[in-house]
Amino acid sequence: MRSDPGSEDFDAFVRARWTATARLAYALTLDHQKAEDLAQEAFTKLWFHWRKVRGGNPEGYLRKIVTTMFLSARRRRWIGERPTETPPDIAVGAATGQVDERLALRAAMARLSPRQRAAVYLRYAEDLSERSVAELLGCSVGAVKQHTRRGLDALRTDQHFSTPDELADLAGRGIA
Repeated sequence: MRSDPGSEDFDAFVRARWTATARLAYALTLDHQKAEDLAQEAFTKLWFHWRKVRGGNPEGYLRKIVTTMFLSARRRRWIGERPTETPPDIAVGAATGQVDERLALRAAMARLSPRQRAAVYLRYAEDLSERSVAELLGCSVGAVKQHTRRGLDALRTDQHFSTPDELADLAGRGIA
C-alpha cells in the first residue's frame, strides 16, 4: 500500500506518457535498449520531484530530464558496449520498402550530431516551438535554429533522400 497521496497521480502520468517518452528517448539514442533505460531513469528522477512539478508542466519537465540525460551521457567517455561483428546482408523482397526507408532515415539521423538530432526530432516529431527546444537543450533560440537547419541540410543531402520531398513524404507517412 502506498503512503504518498500523489503516487496515484504519478502512476497515471507514467502510464499516459510512457510511449511518448520512450519514443523521444529512442529518437535521441537510436537504440531500443538504451531508450528504455533512459526513459526509466527519467521517470525515476521525475518521481523525486513529483510533488513540485505535478501541478505545473510535468511533461515539459520530463522532456527536459530525458534530453539532459541524453546529452550528458554523450559527453562521457564510456558509451557502453559496441558490437564487434556486423550481421550479414540478407536479400529481401520489395515488400520491405517502408522498413528500408525507416532504416535509411535512422542511419541518416545517426550521422547527425547529438544536438542536431535532438533539435530536429523535438521540432518536427514532437512539434515543439524553437523556444521550447531551446529550453530543453539549454541553449539559445538561435542555436536551435542553427542545429535544426544544419541537421535538415544534412538529411536533405543524404544520398538516400535525393529530394527534400522524399524526406517530407517519410514524415507525412509517420516514418520520420
